Order: sequence, then C-alpha cells, then structure tokens
Amino acid sequence: MKDKIYGGLTLLLMWLTHFLPLPVIHQLAQFIAGILIHTRNARTTLINIQRCFPELTPTQQKQWAKQHLAQLIQSILEIGLLWWPNPKRLNRLIELQGQHHMSALDSEPVIILTPHFVGLEMQGAYLGKRYKGVGFYTPHKNPIINQKILNARHQLGDIIMLDKKKGLRPLIRAIKNMRRLFFLPDMDFGEQTAIFVPFFNIPAATVTTLPGLCTLTGATVIPCICYQKPKGQGYVIEFQEPWKHYPTGNLEQDITRMNQFIEEQVKRFPTQYYWSHKRFRTRPSPDEPYFYRWPQSNNDPGNQNVTDSNI
Repeated sequence: MKDKIYGGLTLLLMWLTHFLPLPVIHQLAQFIAGILIHTRNARTTLINIQRCFPELTPTQQKQWAKQHLAQLIQSILEIGLLWWPNPKRLNRLIELQGQHHMSALDSEPVIILTPHFVGLEMQGAYLGKRYKGVGFYTPHKNPIINQKILNARHQLGDIIMLDKKKGLRPLIRAIKNMRRLFFLPDMDFGEQTAIFVPFFNIPAATVTTLPGLCTLTGATVIPCICYQKPKGQGYVIEFQEPWKHYPTGNLEQDITRMNQFIEEQVKRFPTQYYWSHKRFRTRPSPDEPYFYRWPQSNNDPGNQNVTDSNI
C-alpha cells in the first residue's frame, strides 16, 4: 500500500511539474537547494567537492555544492517532460553538437561513453529517439515508478533496456547488431569487478567493462556529454571525437584513460557532475577509515574544510 501511495504521489508531482516552463523549474530547484544545503542531504556532495577541489575555499565549496544540488533537483523535476513527452518541446530544449562523429560510424558498432552528469536522463531519452539503443538499468525499488521509467524510455525510441543481472551476453549481441550502447561507467560498484585508478588524484574503484566490450564487439568509443544551459534554457548534447587505438591491451592504462576523460569533462562543468553519489566509498585498503563519515576528521589530508559548520 505504501508503494502505491508513494508511487502515485510521485507520478502526480511529475505530471503537474511537466507543465511548468523550464525557467520556473529552475527557480524552484534553486529554492529547494537553498534548503537542502543546510541539511544532512548535502554531506556526500560537500565531501566529494572538498576532496576533489581542495584548492577552493570552504565558502566556494559550499557554493558549488548548493549549485550542484540545484542542478540535480532541476533535472529530477524535468523528468516529467520525458514521462509525458511533447516531441516538439523536447526538440526545442535540446541542442545537438558533433553529430558528424556518429554519422561517420553508421555502419560500425559504437559505444557512447558518457559521465554521470545531471542531464543524463534527458541525454539518454533524446539519443534513443535518434538511434537504436541498448542499455543496462537497475530496477527502481518502487514498482509503479519503475514501470513508468521503462514505459517512458520505450515510447521515446527503439531502446532495449537490459537488467544487469542477466549478464553481458545480451548486451554484446545488441552492440554487434548495431545498437548504440549508452554507457556510464563512473559509479562505485565495489571492488569485485573493478580496479583502483586515480580520479581527481584519489584511488577510485572503477569498472573494467569498457575495454572488454570493445574487444568482444569491435566497437568504437565515442565520448559524449550532456550539460545544462544556464537558467533553465535547456541542454546541450555534445559528441566528441572517437577514440583511436582503444583498447590498447593494457587494462590499467585503458581504464585510466577513461577516468581522465571523465575528469576533464567534470572540470568543464564542475557542479553538473553527480557529486551526490558516494564515488569513493570503496577503498583500496580495509584499514582506511570510512570516506564519507561525518563529521570529517581534521587529521586526514584534505578534510580540514568539511565540518558541521558547513551544513
């Protein structure tokens, strides 16, 4: 019963919000972020930004954290535009750049490598309208919301969504059949399927799937990002030049290149990366203290700016 009530209220909120102009959604997100920055919900974001950008002052770190929360909330409030889509409106909201990189590989397998920016749902939905796609997904805990997410993704284009539990075989087959994989490898899934390579000079457990998929399918990697325009003016999806000589056969080198690309894009739009995720939760040594403990210890390098006074 609770799932039905929660799911129903969420759908109602998203349905009502999708009628609003984007500048209004932008202002609403700014207001909500101004509240959340003073709560425990901001802790992970603050710690990530402080650790990755220690050169900033505490005031700047808090400003970036607030801006990230606002942009993340805005992207969540805009999901209704995808659940009840108006194709003409979506076309006006999204600008596509670098599409010639995709067009040049029309007859070859392609993996679209993209970081977890706040616009990823808009990015995935829009690309699904243009290309036959395939992707992994983790089912939402609420069955009503989960079904709505799947329905929305299917109605916007020819997309196959595969449950991660089914393994890689269906994914490999789909890539070989010229479905474009929308691949986001920058989350902490533990050390079972990962190696530790630097991300902002911090050892980060990073999945090793990308070079393996390229080897098995012969796919070319095309980097792609999606970033928000200022003040609710929409999004830009930017394809970049395909990677050459990838993979190299050196796993650590290949994964490091992937993280370096993501880091470069984050530095371009630092508040739009998904800092609310505990990217550094898994540590190389079991003796290391918990990365996201609160309050942060002043004895640890890089922690001195994150204290209860920041929240």
